[in-house]
Amino acid sequence: MTTYETSNGNAVPDVPPTPDHAPQLKAKRLKLTKLPSADGARTILGTVLALLLIITWLANNPVFQSGSSPSDWKSELSAADLKNTMNNGETKGAPQQTVVNGWYANDIAAVTAAQNTYIAASSARNGTLLMLLGLGVAGELIIRGLDRARNNRLATPQGL
Repeated sequence: MTTYETSNGNAVPDVPPTPDHAPQLKAKRLKLTKLPSADGARTILGTVLALLLIITWLANNPVFQSGSSPSDWKSELSAADLKNTMNNGETKGAPQQTVVNGWYANDIAAVTAAQNTYIAASSARNGTLLMLLGLGVAGELIIRGLDRARNNRLATPQGL
């Protein structure tokens, strides 16, 4: 066996040639946990998405965020109208009528704010649910693609 000198003066032996019958090294790919089939992946994906959908539905309930529900709005508006009618009966002129109208506007503004908050929270929940549905469709497409690639690789003869 021959040697050669490196730039720092140390002698290093030559590497012997690899024999023709030596196995060829293949680049290893990073593989995620292998599931026995695509059905296992679908089961996991479905379970995770179902859990996330339930959590999203319960945690983003618009009633919790707005402080009132649609069933409360009618009674709150009726109470504001009743207060306005009673206060209007006791007014004696335009200045008092202006004050009573301001009170009525405040009562209605509180109901309107609760309605707007409810609608915004409902829209946010719907957007989150739609995103989770999109993730489910994307996950299914990925699983189908990986399953098809695996089936094609198994069906292709190994020497071609």
